[in-house]
Amino acid sequence: MLVAVPADVSASLLKLLRSSFSFGPEYRLHYHWEYRRFFQGSEVLRLKECAVFRIPNTVGHFRLGITIKAKCNSVERNRVKRTIREAFRLLKDRLGSFDYNLVISGSRKLDFEFARRLRHSLGEEFVSEREMARFKRAR
Repeated sequence: MLVAVPADVSASLLKLLRSSFSFGPEYRLHYHWEYRRFFQGSEVLRLKECAVFRIPNTVGHFRLGITIKAKCNSVERNRVKRTIREAFRLLKDRLGSFDYNLVISGSRKLDFEFARRLRHSLGEEFVSEREMARFKRAR
């Protein structure tokens, strides 16, 4: 979508506005070795619909990795991934400087109802200070 912008608006202001609404590549985990670090002493929070692992990083903002073990088609998988990214985008001010890996187990059926429950779980359970304090060392 193109929006007309006055000529006197600086490029840095435009970048700031775009960054507050986007979930760019700098907020994602990309490489296999980034995911392997979660096996070396991460903290875990088990929610109703998923497990969230986290480890500190030095980037200065959060980064997100998504692991879906459930068998499903690409439409269902991508719907769930969009739901997760949107929830984390809305929470990015509260997530700190951590790498997060959200894992969905293989026993889940990733239908529309699951995406709705996951959105509720991330919005209600994950954001509360009490829940954030429940992160435990993974074994």
